[in-house]
Amino acid sequence: MINKTDQIANNAEAPSVEGIFAMEKALSERPPFSIRFRIILAFLLAFLFSFGIGISSMVYISILSAKQNFFDNAGKFAFTVDQARRYEKNFFLYGTKIDLYHALDHIRSAESIMQGTASEMQSLLKHETFKSLLNDLNKYEKVLTEIASSYKDQDYGVKPTEPEAESQLRVSGHQILTFATELVAQERIKVHKAAHRFMLGAIFLLAANFIIMLLVASELSRQILQPLARVVQYTQQIAGGDFSLINPKRKFRDEFSNVAININRMIYELTEKQKQLIQNRKMVAVGTLTSGVAHELNNPLNNISITTEALLNDLDSFSRDELRDMLKDIFTQVERASGTVRNLLDFTRLEPARGETIEIEQLIRSSLKLVNNERILKGIEEEIQIEKNLPPVQGNFRDLGQVFLNIFLNGIQAMSQGGKLQVHAKSYTGGFIRIDIKDSGYGIQKKYLERVFDPFFTTKDVGKGTGLGLSVSYGIIKKMGGDINVDSEIGKWSTFSVYLPASKTDIIV
Repeated sequence: MINKTDQIANNAEAPSVEGIFAMEKALSERPPFSIRFRIILAFLLAFLFSFGIGISSMVYISILSAKQNFFDNAGKFAFTVDQARRYEKNFFLYGTKIDLYHALDHIRSAESIMQGTASEMQSLLKHETFKSLLNDLNKYEKVLTEIASSYKDQDYGVKPTEPEAESQLRVSGHQILTFATELVAQERIKVHKAAHRFMLGAIFLLAANFIIMLLVASELSRQILQPLARVVQYTQQIAGGDFSLINPKRKFRDEFSNVAININRMIYELTEKQKQLIQNRKMVAVGTLTSGVAHELNNPLNNISITTEALLNDLDSFSRDELRDMLKDIFTQVERASGTVRNLLDFTRLEPARGETIEIEQLIRSSLKLVNNERILKGIEEEIQIEKNLPPVQGNFRDLGQVFLNIFLNGIQAMSQGGKLQVHAKSYTGGFIRIDIKDSGYGIQKKYLERVFDPFFTTKDVGKGTGLGLSVSYGIIKKMGGDINVDSEIGKWSTFSVYLPASKTDIIV
């Protein structure tokens, strides 16, 4: 158990005004890169990427729409040429002049469609192919026009007899129709491929957008959560009494840098207030110490004075046994006063004592003998359970005896109406020996449990204790490498548990 007052006092000395100012200057000289700016930048990048996806989709849709439009025109071109061929065949089969005019109208419509899509066709076809197609259309139209001129005076029953013209029409028409059919088939394939590519591109862009958004969110979370975790760690350190200054690890300055600066200022203010509080507690402790020591020394000195006065006045009237008892009483009172002074010295200067091998059972029983009379007078029962073959401990017999004597006295004083004092000793894990000392007294309030081992702390009335006994005992046990703690239930019991390391040849105390 660490004395929290000492820990905070030691850590409170770390920060200084110069250190805080130097750290604030170093932080202020770092380039600014705020969290707000990073969030705006992240969302701007995400927006630009999404905007790029939107523009790319619009461009691709426009290209796909143009291809679809060309595909539709190619289909119309093929259909128009096919209709012209059908009317041409009807004319040569039935000699109906109206079919000739229909064929001529359709071939002119085909030429119009071709002229409207000339740029697209020229980009898709070879120059020779496009020129050949255009020549075939012109030749087809020219032949139809000549035939129509030669029969302009006849409406019905026309029997065309020009085999050469018919042959030219059939060859040119076949070439035009074949080309148009192939063009439609090719454009259909291209449109389907373009649509498929657009679908794959859309899936890829959506996946890329999702991954980028995920990375942006992850990075933002890291940029925010990691500093927050460090701030939580700093506050936990401060709550634990570690008042070391915070030095942010980042190479730039952001909102968390300002938090660190303010925490450092708070640490400095806390340490200053803590120093004032410690000083105030020292002043209070001086008063308590003076009162308690005066009482502790006055009682034995008063007893010595009374006994000495009796000896001086009636020395001859006392028997030898009575004189011996009175001298023993004087010696006891001197030891009592010496113990008070020794406690003060132990508290202010815990010097290392020479180690010796100590048997636990002998230590406990000899300490109990010192309080046996007081225990019997208060009607307190005694229960001792010591495990057999316990290993010895290495330490100072007098110091350890003082530890157990303090605990025994506290337990007996807590049982003013009688009760039971239990002492159990046994082996414990890690090479330790555990001694539990339990009383059935009024217990210790929870708010006092953490302060039981603080110097000068006592719940007794002024003049009835210095509050040094348990504090000195704590120091003795910790010096040996052991530990001591207390547990209690108000109105029922209190238990002090002492952990002492078993004796080893290389232990130095």
